[in-house]
Amino acid sequence: MSVVNEVVEAVIGMMNDSTSTDLKNVTRGALPTGAGIVCEIGPTPVSELYMDKNTFVPLDLTINGKHKNLKTLSDRLNNIHSALTRKRTYPEGEGWQITDIKTESLPQIIGREENNEWLMASGLTVEFFWRGD
Repeated sequence: MSVVNEVVEAVIGMMNDSTSTDLKNVTRGALPTGAGIVCEIGPTPVSELYMDKNTFVPLDLTINGKHKNLKTLSDRLNNIHSALTRKRTYPEGEGWQITDIKTESLPQIIGREENNEWLMASGLTVEFFWRGD
């Protein structure tokens, strides 16, 4: 698995460990047909590359969710943001270490489906250090 995907999976693991509700399991990919939350890589700014090939990466992640109850969905997304941005220690792996997680955009309503499920989106920036070879 690539370093970027390892970092994303680590962040999703932290999301799934945060406050439990019926929207507990955050996954990757497209939103499911029913209620759910997904996380995927979004447009990301340029990384800082150093002479030793170490890299500081600000990785932007989008979080999209849907649920029939707007308060349930809003609470879950806000709890994810609160839990991840307030942590003092973050995961690390072979050759990488998350140094910080910041809210890029707070959860906001982006629509409502024909079946009356609410759609919300938000964004996180995951800053991590990627050691060079």
